Amino acid sequence: MSHIARLTVRAAAVTGMTALCRSYGVDAGRVLRAAGLPADIEAQPDRRVPVTAVNEALERAAVACGRDDFGLRLSELRGFSNLGPIGLIARDEPSVGSALAAIEAYLPLHNDALAVTRELFGDVVVLRSAILVPGPKVQARDIAVAMQHRILKQLAGPAWEAEEVCLTRSPPADVSRFRRVLGPHVRFNAEFDGIVVRSDLLERPNPMAEEGLRSYASRLLRIGDPGQPEAMADRVRRVLSLLLSSGRCTAEHVAAQLGVSRRTLTRALEMEGTRFLALLDEARIDVARRQLEAKARSLAEIADLLGFSSASAFSTWFRHHHGITPRDWRNRA
Repeated sequence: MSHIARLTVRAAAVTGMTALCRSYGVDAGRVLRAAGLPADIEAQPDRRVPVTAVNEALERAAVACGRDDFGLRLSELRGFSNLGPIGLIARDEPSVGSALAAIEAYLPLHNDALAVTRELFGDVVVLRSAILVPGPKVQARDIAVAMQHRILKQLAGPAWEAEEVCLTRSPPADVSRFRRVLGPHVRFNAEFDGIVVRSDLLERPNPMAEEGLRSYASRLLRIGDPGQPEAMADRVRRVLSLLLSSGRCTAEHVAAQLGVSRRTLTRALEMEGTRFLALLDEARIDVARRQLEAKARSLAEIADLLGFSSASAFSTWFRHHHGITPRDWRNRA
């Protein structure tokens, strides 16, 4: 079984789909079944289901309802409770930063394929998110960013606004809802999916925090023992997906992000039957296809985004993997 086939998410990922589809006269059960999910899956929020099936269901629902902002609309129906056990812990952390850290640390308990990270740049922090499976996932990416924004809003208060909300997707037909939900500083066709916030936000106390409840929930969930350690290859995939667009995806930088030496990283990957360059290619392929299909950037810009020295080097690499040039791929999209 491939690592992609093993990635699962709590069925809470489709919470609200039935009601939202119904409001557009669409049978959500039919959409879910077409994606390989049970029609009544919403009634089993803690059941683990394939991430790829959920992504497909979201894309099918967007088409059936004629709403390219379907994921955003779905996110408006959610909050901490949608994260299940993790939400209980995060909601009662003492600060905004520690709440985010709790979500980041135990996110696999909710979604194996969603990676998040924080990077400090001067007086701002970049919160990145990435979904670690190929295929159409515009709606899932929108939900990930919108949920991140919604949680921050709940923690920081209704007056808070992000410095910038970044979405890799192309602008929808109507951007007004995105600006209403995510604030005025939304940027489409961005290099990554995520949110830019002021660094002092992370120090703010969490007004919802109740220490006693947090400790109680932690004991109940045994959250200090999240289970089997994650394979090194999967850890590398998470870092690559998050940082590919930053230009800092060398083996040395990824090893540093993981807190190991490059030699340790190389040996661990060899023991798992893979290499760093193979994982880097895997991440590049997903981003390259998405950028070509979006048609918002030139080949030179995509080459630079992926860390190639020139557009010709990117074209040679792309043709090696796909048998056609990136220009031909874009024309077929």
